[in-house]
Amino acid sequence: MTDILKFYSLSEIDYRHKYPLIEKIKYFAKGILLYFVLQICALLLMFLVDEFLIKKIGFPSVFKLMIESQKKIKGYYGFFLVVILGPLVEELIFRLILVPKRRNITIFTFVFSFLVLNKTYYLIEIDWLLLVSLAVSGLLSFLVFKLLKRNPKIETAIGKRQKIITMVSVVLFGLLHIANIENLHWELALLYPVYALPQMILGYVSSVQRLKLGFVWGLLFHSMINLMAFLR
Repeated sequence: MTDILKFYSLSEIDYRHKYPLIEKIKYFAKGILLYFVLQICALLLMFLVDEFLIKKIGFPSVFKLMIESQKKIKGYYGFFLVVILGPLVEELIFRLILVPKRRNITIFTFVFSFLVLNKTYYLIEIDWLLLVSLAVSGLLSFLVFKLLKRNPKIETAIGKRQKIITMVSVVLFGLLHIANIENLHWELALLYPVYALPQMILGYVSSVQRLKLGFVWGLLFHSMINLMAFLR
C-alpha cells in the first residue's frame, strides 16, 4: 500500500522518467485498486450527507437523482459518448496540458475554444456554427503556437506551477460533473461538491497516470472506469 501511495503522490513528479511496460501495467493496476478504495470512502460520505443533511432539510436524495441520470445513458451511441468520445475530450481538456509543452498547449487551446464556441462536442450535423468554431479555434491555436515559439519562457513558467495546475484541474473536472445531476437546487450548492468527489478521485488518479505513465494510460484508465459505470 505504501508503494501505491508513494507513486500516486504529487510530491515527486518527473514526467520525463521512462517506466518499463511491465512497471506501467503494475502501477496502472494499482491505480484501479486505489480508485476503488477511495470511491468507497467517497460513497460513504455521500450517503451520510444524503441521509442526515439533504433529506433532513426536505430535499430529494441527490444520490438517487445521480443514479437515475446515469440510467438514461444507454445504447450504442451512449456507449460511444461515455466510454470513447467523452473521456478523450475530457482528457484533452483537463490532462493533456499538465505536461506544458508547446504542442500540448496548442491542442488544448484548439479543443477548449472549439467547445466554448460550438457549445458541445457532439458533431450531429455540419452547419455554419461548426465551421466558424473550427476556423476560429484553428486560428487561436495557431496564434498560441507562434506565441509560445517566440516566448519559450511561458512554457517554463507554466511548468513551475504544475502541481497547482494539476489540483485545479482535478477540482474543476469534478465540479463540471455536478451538471449531470438532474433538478439542481441552488440551495444545496455548498453540498454538491461532495457528490463530485467520485469524479475528483477519477481525475486525480488519471492525472498522476498521465504525468508519470503517459497520456494514453490516463485516457485508458478514464475509459475503463466509465465502462464499468456504463455496464453497471
